[in-house]
Amino acid sequence: MRNLRFTTKLRLIAIGLIVLSAVGAWYSFERNIEWSARIAWGEARGEPDGGMQAVINVMVNRARDPRYPNSLAAVARQRWQFTAFNENDPNRTKLEAVAETDPEFQRAKRLALYAELGILWDITDGATHYHSDAIGRPTYLNEADVTATIGRHVFYRSAE
Repeated sequence: MRNLRFTTKLRLIAIGLIVLSAVGAWYSFERNIEWSARIAWGEARGEPDGGMQAVINVMVNRARDPRYPNSLAAVARQRWQFTAFNENDPNRTKLEAVAETDPEFQRAKRLALYAELGILWDITDGATHYHSDAIGRPTYLNEADVTATIGRHVFYRSAE
């Protein structure tokens, strides 16, 4: 009888741990979609087809690169990496408050879902950086290869 109670308790603990793990995985999955979509919307809404996808591609490529955090949400929220998320940028307030019903945000979320599922085609050819074509090439990208120009953004793959 005593062993039966112990076994039952172990099973309940195991079930609890599995449930907690599943909830944590779902939360992480949702957070990755949410934040990569917000950054893509903040950086490239209004761009032609491919603009938001390319920004998400950069986030995916960074998440796979050991020099960056290993999740889309962590890459998206990394300090000073995406202009729209900078504290002093007017887009930050907008991307934090964008309505779920906004058609471009819905498109960004769909692209982010595909990225999180691993089925978003990389149209940047491995780019980990980009900038607006309104500015000159930053010096830290002097050795990087241009991989694409999509809309008003120029994309780069690090030479490293």
